[in-house]
Amino acid sequence: MSVSRTLAASVICATAAIGAAGCSDDESSDQPFKGQSADQVAAKAVTATRNAASLRMAGKVSAEGQPLTVDFHVDTQKNCKGRMAMEQGSADVVHAGQATYVKGDEEFWANAAKGSAGRQKQARALSGRWVKVPVGDARTTGLCDKQGFLADMDSDKSERKGMTKGDVTTVNGRKAIALEKKKGGGETVTMYVATEGKPYILKLDQSGGENPGTVVFSDYEKPVKAAPPPAGQVIDATKGDKAAS
Repeated sequence: MSVSRTLAASVICATAAIGAAGCSDDESSDQPFKGQSADQVAAKAVTATRNAASLRMAGKVSAEGQPLTVDFHVDTQKNCKGRMAMEQGSADVVHAGQATYVKGDEEFWANAAKGSAGRQKQARALSGRWVKVPVGDARTTGLCDKQGFLADMDSDKSERKGMTKGDVTTVNGRKAIALEKKKGGGETVTMYVATEGKPYILKLDQSGGENPGTVVFSDYEKPVKAAPPPAGQVIDATKGDKAAS
């Protein structure tokens, strides 16, 4: 299984439908965004979120029918620091400068090396160690691409129909309005948009359907504190070395 595709697909599964912002004209005099339809509010939310210099994405989603927990703080320069956990292992990820470093447990590396000879031995050797992976490595490509993640939210304009404005609630202490869309197969997508300050997306929830999940967005515009691990603790897979000197 490709770790990068799993993570990207998982986040996108939980977020792709937010491009499904709708155009209901339900209005109430005490609602935020008065005079703006649901599709207009959602469009502003997508734009504000994509334009943010940095943000944190954390939640539980589904990839290929398997649960996946993600927590990544990323910025537009692809600096990131985060963690992912699945049924078959977990790993910390850091991208700093032009390099990506992964520290997974034995189960993670065994799953990543599925199909290769001696994978258990390799997994034991890598377990708990930071591994500097080559640029373009299939296991990590896209993990720290904030813009790539969020571009999928706006990839299908035709999905932006049929959402309605819901109640005003709070997400992590911030006021948010819920925008909801019921889709086929019993699937419901709800986007929570900040009603104060910039209209950032604060939470996405997808229930029912094949890929249920929830992703919370926070730490907007906060610097990403990502730094390479100490060289002596790194196995440099870009050079084929057993360990970095």
